[in-house]
Amino acid sequence: MSKTIYKLLFLLLALPFITACSDDEETETAGNVQVEISNVVGNAPLELGTTTYTNPAGDSYSVTNFKYYISNVRLVGNNGQVTYVEPESYHLIAQDGKTSFMLDEIPVGIYDKVELSIGIDEKHNHSTDQEGDLDPSNEMVWDWDTGYKFLTLVGSYTGNAESGALVFHVGGDTNYKTILLDLPQAINLHEKFSYKLTMQADVNELFQSPNLIDFDVMNSGGHGAGPSMLAENYGSEFLKVTGVN
Repeated sequence: MSKTIYKLLFLLLALPFITACSDDEETETAGNVQVEISNVVGNAPLELGTTTYTNPAGDSYSVTNFKYYISNVRLVGNNGQVTYVEPESYHLIAQDGKTSFMLDEIPVGIYDKVELSIGIDEKHNHSTDQEGDLDPSNEMVWDWDTGYKFLTLVGSYTGNAESGALVFHVGGDTNYKTILLDLPQAINLHEKFSYKLTMQADVNELFQSPNLIDFDVMNSGGHGAGPSMLAENYGSEFLKVTGVN
């Protein structure tokens, strides 16, 4: 039998193994992470319109509408490099609506931090002709100016001296905040390809750190482009990672 025929036979016998190896490599190129966010007040779940809470300044309050944008989500590798950036990363989190989203097509690797922003970056903030979670029909744009409300909290309060409506609408490029959070356990896509990342957003932290907010003194604000104390607070302790599994 000629050498040419031997070579052909070898290639035919080896082809299934080569194909199998190629398929294995393809299945190891990407994973996914589901991000789930629970809105809470301290240790209690946030309930719209039915429950009264106490803020760190001692005022009682209830919430009827609570929404905020999470955008530009990244997973940071354990070598300190940003190794995954979610495309078209704009998520409107609403207590009476969406509270989770999926990160897809994540390159196989080990990730020990998540970076995200609260609000809409300047590139997208000044055009409301957009779709999906940025659609103006979501009622998160200003009526009198071009731009998005990064966070909306509406309700009522009773303070030590006053009572009335709470109306916080925070927006403006100055109030776009980016935070970096450590994961309690690394996302290792070498070990498995699907994870769940759970987070909590604590409403009381909006009124506490670094700015203590007394509703008798401030019970509305955030309209426009000026710096907001609420934005300083949501850039601090508002969001926490509670688990990875």
